[in-house]
Formats: sequence, structure tokens, C-alpha cells
Amino acid sequence: MENHEVARLLRETARLLELRGENPFRIRAYEQAAEAIEQLEDSVAERVRRGTLTEIPGIGRGLAAQIQELVERGSSEVLERLRQELPPGLLELLTLKGLGPQRVRQLWQLLGITSLDELEAALREGRLNQLKGFGPRLRERLLRELTLRRHYRTLRLLAQVSPIADELLTRLRQHPGVQRAEQAGAIRRLHEVVDCIELVVAGPLEAVQQVFALPHQRTGPHGETLLEGTLPDGFPIRLILTTPDAFGTTLWWYTGSAAHCQAFVQAYGPPTPCSEETAVYEQAGLPFIPPELRENQGELEAAAHNALPSLITQRDLQGVLHNHSTYSDGRHTLREMAEAAYHRGYHYFGIGDHSQSLTIARGLSITEVHRQQQEIRALNEALAARNFRILSGTECDILPDGTLDYPDEVLAGFDYVVASVHTRLDMDEKTATERILRALRNPHVTILGHPTGRLLLRREGYPLDWSRIIDACATYQVAIELNANPQRLDIDWRRIRMATAAGVPIVINPDAHAIEELDYVRWGVAMARKGWLTPDACLNTRELDELIAWFQQRRPRT
Repeated sequence: MENHEVARLLRETARLLELRGENPFRIRAYEQAAEAIEQLEDSVAERVRRGTLTEIPGIGRGLAAQIQELVERGSSEVLERLRQELPPGLLELLTLKGLGPQRVRQLWQLLGITSLDELEAALREGRLNQLKGFGPRLRERLLRELTLRRHYRTLRLLAQVSPIADELLTRLRQHPGVQRAEQAGAIRRLHEVVDCIELVVAGPLEAVQQVFALPHQRTGPHGETLLEGTLPDGFPIRLILTTPDAFGTTLWWYTGSAAHCQAFVQAYGPPTPCSEETAVYEQAGLPFIPPELRENQGELEAAAHNALPSLITQRDLQGVLHNHSTYSDGRHTLREMAEAAYHRGYHYFGIGDHSQSLTIARGLSITEVHRQQQEIRALNEALAARNFRILSGTECDILPDGTLDYPDEVLAGFDYVVASVHTRLDMDEKTATERILRALRNPHVTILGHPTGRLLLRREGYPLDWSRIIDACATYQVAIELNANPQRLDIDWRRIRMATAAGVPIVINPDAHAIEELDYVRWGVAMARKGWLTPDACLNTRELDELIAWFQQRRPRT
């Protein structure tokens, strides 16, 4: 078990103890143990093997025994007992902003509330109005967040659903009675979140039902047969059955957004049955429009003028610039991460470990920055024959007042600086915009990292005045990150064209905290394509020498 996983379980134990009203000193002991485990430079599993856990300050024999349990079997006797004794929904209540353990305990003991649904019902019925500590502003915030949570339950991340849809598609194609099958809907359009898996199938009903026995059957608006049901976890699935002669047109109807299809029909009339989707556009005298662009965002007009963009592909990326290692909260060493990037065909790898104030992510002290930079120089000498280079960067926190987490003399020592917000995210538009604008004025900032701080289906991003942010990035020559972590995908694809129109480059970064997360670039490229991004508008499609020249080119800033 990794250090961060052990720390997470220790924190869960602390929260459960607090919900029970246990001794605060005991609760703090678990919290301090979690912090200590996260800050370990070596593996907690190795400490268990050597029997040196008690050498860590604050960890006595009792905690060491529990940590050994966590490492060896993924749980502990104490944690399991607490989980059994307390209602399971209490931990989910703790995920709501504004609800700490004491307030959750109040809700449970005074009102019997043990789930999100019960809390929403109590709020709507006014049962919290007289409860101490639950004023109007908190009640309004909780109700707003619960409404969002209910909406989130109907959705899944593209990265979660896409592998499932691939597997279902493979099963259909392997059946001898199925002639053709393709994905459709929001998954094929590469939407960041989706509400249904849709597959278009050509083949007899009996053959398809042998693969999927879906309970509901009806006729669609164009004569196709719809089979509908859910996956075991309740997520909707729809199979659209059509004939081989109409397969292309049916695929077109069920791929494009409703707005795209409606705009097409208004301009060119409804398409006639075609076996191939390309024929739908050919009949209208248009070039093929890639599925990810079919959002009625000007793609039909661009196609009519032969002005569709040449969209970026994953092969265009020359390197990645925002990644983490064991220097901060990554799971693999700097060398391991760099080697993995090299073997993926990249020509450069940028490290961007966290800065000093983000202690929860083991941010680097200035001394540790210098030590990492020494290692980078040594590794680059060792790798010189490979046509590959490690670049020294930082993901430097934008502090609440808009200043940066390192002094300028430290920032000047990096090849580039990714400036990001990680704390005090509950900002209004004016506060958030001014905070980021001040950071952008710093002459050492190279990239604005995950600009809204959103976590898809978990947390809305803080609002920004995008016109001012993009104008500032253009003025100060700062790129905007498209963070490819499938839970972020931030900058939102809907903002990309606005940025590139102003001459602001986009950089697609995996924000990888482990080797396998380098492959997150797949999802970043998907969003970039939805945002009409071309290779020449992307920063990390540049060759190394051109990239370094861009880093070094600076206009005077005031």
C-alpha cells in the first residue's frame, strides 16, 4: 500500500473517531500520523518490513501496529470496528463544504440524519432552521451543493465510461449475427461527462438480444429500434438498431448534439438513408465534420467555407510540462518518471512538483528545490545521448493575495513556472480574477495551471472574468494549461477558442503523479480537439529549442 493510501485511511479513522466524540488528543494523534506518513521520503511499507515505524516522530507502538495492519491487509481492526458502529452515510456528509465532524454529529444525534438524501429533505422541510450553527447562508450553500450532487449522480466521467463502452462494443462486434457496431452519443463526441452509453448496431434484434438482454424496447424517431436498460451500477445504456443501408445516417443522428443535427436539417434538409456517415455531409456538399466538433459551435459554417481546423493529435505532442515525483506527492522518482516519458516517445519531460506552502502535498522547501535541480543536471548529463531533456519546473502556488509561493530569485532558477491555485477556492469572480491577474504579472510565470480549480462531478470551479484573464495571458506571454487529469480537464474546452484567438497558447499537461498517469494526455487531447485546437496553437507541440526560446522570450512587464 502506498504512503498516500495509508495516510488517507488514518485520516478516515480520525474523522470516525471525531464523529463518535472521542478524545481530541487521540484524534490528533491519527491526524499527525497521517501527515508524517505523507511526508516520508521512503516507503511506509519498507518501514514496516524493517520495523522502524516507531522512529517516526509521533508514532508509538499502538499506532505502528495499526499502520502495519493497513499496509499488510488494507484495513485495521480499529477502522473496521468504527465503520461497523457508525452509519456509512456520515462520511459522505463530511464531504460537503461547511460540514465538519461536529456538525455532522449534530445532524445525526439531534435529527437522525445519516445520508445526503435525508439532509436535503430536512433542509427543504425547514428542520434545520432552528439548529445551532446552521444559519441561512450555510443552509442555502448546503442545498445548492446537494442539488449539484443529485445532478452529478446521473453522470459519469468520460474516462470512466469509455473503457466500458469499448468492452461492450467489442462484445457486439464479436457476435456473428452483428454486421456493424459503433459508439455514438456524448462518448463519441468526447464530452468530458456523459449521461448514457449509446451504441449503434446493424443486425437482427434476436442476435443483439443474445449479447444484451435489455428490458425496454421502443421505436425511435427515424424508424430505428431502441433497446434500453442499465449497467449493473445503474448507468443507462441504449442500443440503436438499424439496417446496414441506413447505418451511416442513424450513426449521424445519434452522434451529433441535438443543436448540430437541427442546424444541419434547417440548412440542408434531413439526410436520406446512407450506409456511410461521410455520405451525409457529402450530400450536403460539405467535408466530413469530426464527431467531437458537432456541438453547433460554428462547425457547419466552417465546413461550408472549407475552414474546419486541422485538429491536434496525441502524436503532435513533443513533451509534457506538469508532472510530479516523490519530491512532493508523486508515487515515482524523478528518474522513473523521466524514463517513462522517454519510452512514450517524448523529447522532453518537465517536472512540476508542488511549492513550499502546500504541506499537504509535501511541497518543496527552497533547499529541496536546489537538490532537485542538481539531480536534474546529473540526469541530463547521463541522458545526453538520447535526444531527451528533463526540464526544471515548479507548480508554484498562487497565494490568496496573488503573490507566488517562492521569491523571485528562486523562481528565476526554474526553466518554467506553472502557477496554480490550490487553497481558499471559495472565491467570487472579482476575488478570483484579481488573485490570478496579480500572479500573471509576475515575470517568472510561464503557464497558468488548471485555471478554475474544478473537479468534475465533485467541485465547481471558481468563476473568472475570462476576457481579463485571457487578455492578461496574451499581454504577459503566459500559456494556459489544459490539465488532462480526467477529473479536471481544465481549461474547459469551451474556452479554448477564445484563448487561441487572442494568441494565447494552450499546453496539454497530464499533471501525472505516477507513471501510468502520463497517459492522461489522451483525455487532454480529446478536450483540445473539442476546443478546435490545432498543433501550432499548442505550446508542447514545439521542438525543445523552440520551446526553450519561448520560455526565455519576455516582454517588459509592469
